[in-house]
Amino acid sequence: MLKYQLRTAILMTLVSGSALAQAGPFQYSCSNIGFGIDANQPALTAVCRTDDGKFKPSSLILQGISNVNGSLTQGEGKSTFQETCGNIQVLVDGPYVSLSAICRTEKGEYGSTSLSLTGITNDNGKLAAP
Repeated sequence: MLKYQLRTAILMTLVSGSALAQAGPFQYSCSNIGFGIDANQPALTAVCRTDDGKFKPSSLILQGISNVNGSLTQGEGKSTFQETCGNIQVLVDGPYVSLSAICRTEKGEYGSTSLSLTGITNDNGKLAAP
């Protein structure tokens, strides 16, 4: 009986752990998180776990991000920041994910800037935005 209860407890932990990993922010169920280009547009890239435990590559087009005088800002429409920014990276620090870059100002100088990426989830192996 104790052996059966132990196996049941382990199985319940594994099942609920998998479900919880995909219910929260994508960085807990995805790896190889980075920046890339998808269909000539800037994208968040990752390898994400599916509901059946497999992993598949995924990308999410980054929408509405622009460089305003050397600072990354979130707006609407197509992203344009990649035209005036370089050294573009996605940084993950626990629950925090940010887009980091070195961007040109109106005076032609360059400086470091970052923008928090929030609300992104892993929907059965596919990156999804709110």
